[in-house]
Amino acid sequence: MRFLAEAGQALAASLDWEQTLMQVAKLAVPALADWCIVDVLEEDGVTIKQVAVAAADPGKEDLLREMRMLYPPTIDSPQPAARSLRSGEPALFEEFGPAELDATTRDERHHDLIARLDPKSAVAIPLVARARTIGALTLAFSESGRRYGEAEIVLATELGRRAALAVDNAILFSREREARARAEEIADRLRDLEVISAAALTHLDLDRLLQDLLDGVRTVMRADTAVCLLLDESGDELVASWAQGLEEEVEAGVRIPVGAGFAGRVAATRAPVFIPDVERAEVVNPLLLKRGLKSLLGVPLLIEGRLLGVIHVGSVTARVFTNDDERTLQLLASRIALAIEQARLYESERAASRRLEFLAEASELLGATLDSSAALQGLTTLAVPYLGDWCVVDLLRAERLERVAVGHADPEARAAAYDFLKRFPLAADAAHGPGRVIASGEPELISEVTDEHLQRASGDDPEYLEALRAIGMTSLMSAPLMVRGRVLGAITLVSAQPERLYAEADLVTAQELARRAAVTVDNALLFAEAERRADAARVLEHIGDGVFMLDHEGVVRLWNRAAEAVTRLSAEEVVGRPAVEAIPGWAAIARNVPVATTPATGLSAETLPLELPGRELWLSIAAVEFNEGTVYAFRDLTADRVLEELRSDFVSTVSHELRTPLAAIYGAALTLQREDLQLDETQSANLLGVIATESDRLARTVNDILWASRLDADRVQLDLGTHDPRELARTVVEAAQVHLPSGVELSFSCERELPPILGDPDKVRQVLTNFVDNAIKYSPDGGKVELEIAGRDHAVRFSVADQGLGIPPGEQRRIFDKFYRVDPNLTRGVGGTGLGLYISRELVRRMNGTIWVESSEGEGSRFSFELPVATA
Repeated sequence: MRFLAEAGQALAASLDWEQTLMQVAKLAVPALADWCIVDVLEEDGVTIKQVAVAAADPGKEDLLREMRMLYPPTIDSPQPAARSLRSGEPALFEEFGPAELDATTRDERHHDLIARLDPKSAVAIPLVARARTIGALTLAFSESGRRYGEAEIVLATELGRRAALAVDNAILFSREREARARAEEIADRLRDLEVISAAALTHLDLDRLLQDLLDGVRTVMRADTAVCLLLDESGDELVASWAQGLEEEVEAGVRIPVGAGFAGRVAATRAPVFIPDVERAEVVNPLLLKRGLKSLLGVPLLIEGRLLGVIHVGSVTARVFTNDDERTLQLLASRIALAIEQARLYESERAASRRLEFLAEASELLGATLDSSAALQGLTTLAVPYLGDWCVVDLLRAERLERVAVGHADPEARAAAYDFLKRFPLAADAAHGPGRVIASGEPELISEVTDEHLQRASGDDPEYLEALRAIGMTSLMSAPLMVRGRVLGAITLVSAQPERLYAEADLVTAQELARRAAVTVDNALLFAEAERRADAARVLEHIGDGVFMLDHEGVVRLWNRAAEAVTRLSAEEVVGRPAVEAIPGWAAIARNVPVATTPATGLSAETLPLELPGRELWLSIAAVEFNEGTVYAFRDLTADRVLEELRSDFVSTVSHELRTPLAAIYGAALTLQREDLQLDETQSANLLGVIATESDRLARTVNDILWASRLDADRVQLDLGTHDPRELARTVVEAAQVHLPSGVELSFSCERELPPILGDPDKVRQVLTNFVDNAIKYSPDGGKVELEIAGRDHAVRFSVADQGLGIPPGEQRRIFDKFYRVDPNLTRGVGGTGLGLYISRELVRRMNGTIWVESSEGEGSRFSFELPVATA
């Protein structure tokens, strides 16, 4: 650095460019070379002119002058200086041996001169100023025996850059002196330039900065238009970003590929381009022609060799831009580039500030809820696109990784990320990714993802490799979610944009994000544990089974709501009191309750009767002991026991219903078989009638049992169709009239123009037959039985009314239950299985209908059902 500082002072001491280059040669020896040559490229771009030589050995300095006088290099020669001038890059001969000597000499004399100079290592550095190569600096080590390495090349390059700038400035100064006639004009321009630059550089807002600068550019350049195009993130296109006098180019969002068109050529060559006649130019933006521009001048925006963009000015008059205009615009461009860079640096600082704001917002989001899944999903949504194109959170649950949150702009991509983990589970021994991070507890940063990374991550699975390639990731970082020394999972961020490559600063942000997320997950787990304990208490309050707990002293410590509902004993009455006092009848059954030592014992519950004031409960009860006492769970089986009794009654009833017709059939058949009796035709007919009637009764009983069985097994098939309700009812009435008992009058009424119904005709007739038979059966004293059909909204109602026994109000809600009979003790001589109305209810329900009863005890009953109207 001291050397470069001294060199800068020495180079700045003279504005004579030849003297400056001689000073360069003296600076290079012996600091960077044992001898050196400085060459300058003439403006024709072909001729190379020796300007200065220097050597530690005076004899070698004379040899250098002789060699350059006899063998001046040309642009296409193999000598180091020519190579460097052609490529614009350093030409290094780290070891200058016989082969290099033969390759760079023209004849024996030339060979002898180079051999006497005895170069051991050599390098040629191009002198480039403002993207223009003006010459080359050739350096060589000979007697010192040193070799050129990276450090020497960097130092030599910096010396060359400073020398080139100094020479270029000196050349500009010399040309300025040669153009004294225009000195005042140029001075004015430079003063305006400094004023404009100083004013513009006070802004840190890039938009305001460029607008002010372009306005000044138009003034200084006396131009009608000024446009600034910046290189986009890909580096392949220029984007019209700001304009004065040509705002439509910005509004149109003009994008120009580097190398194409006027501005693209400036960017590609990184050199000024002048078009004196726009109309004759081959490739020009149509907007420029439309604006009526006559001439154009464009220069690149460069900062330390980096291309930022292009600035161009245009004239609609006959004015032609000059070399002075070109140099002025270059000066303006250098200041504009510097101002853009300064604004971008400011933007970087703002980005750092935004990063802190992001972390603060993430902390607020994570702390706003105890639902870790929702918080983590919100976090991934917040992180995209700020930190990447993908943000994925995987948590370790039950010894396996579970993907709990995915952030991406595309909802379909988010869904695919969950499927991706199912197809390719994360492995702890993976070369890269969250599986490795969770296993190791260490973060991972891959600044630039290569195919080699993907191959290592996929192992030997080609399908996995192709899936990874399809993501298109360019950069990746993953940080573990660690809290209290325990890894809970990992947060992974992926960039799919080539211009966004993660650095260490980004990984620090990801680790901070992971730390905050880990705390949230840990808090959620702790809260969930507390919630589970509270849920257990709430479940006991809402579970359908009765649950109570006795401590080791037999005192009730817990009595849930179901226990209250079943026993009708409130918790206030029971809790805190000994069970034998608080629960009536408990002392009688307590010793019979089975008690297990663990819930997994699988002990069967015992059904026991509990005598309560005014009623008896049958409870299925079991208990489990634990360190704080005994927990009892019971279920009310009183209704099930009633049903069991009904089943028992049903068996008895069916036995009776089957035995009676069988006895009659058997007796009549035996009578008909007796040979000792001579029966006349009337007697035989009566006996056969008994057999037929009782057989029909027997068939109906068996049929009811079979129907109930099919309904319970859900094996009933319906043939739904459109049918006339009048016709269905008429056939039932006609069949009933045949065997109508004396004293019973059966009538049928139906509204006119009833719509057709949607139902199974056989099932409708079966329900109606059941209703009519019941009405007749439960009218032992005779009376009217009426079948009516009426239309309702979107339905047709069938009703059968009688004047028989009627149904007590307390029994009406159970009349359609299986096995239930109104007169179970046959006090009025009315038999039956208790299945008919149950079968009717189930058939109507399966035809999407409704069924009900209206009755008053001793005054008869009306059974009704409705079926939906068939739609067209």
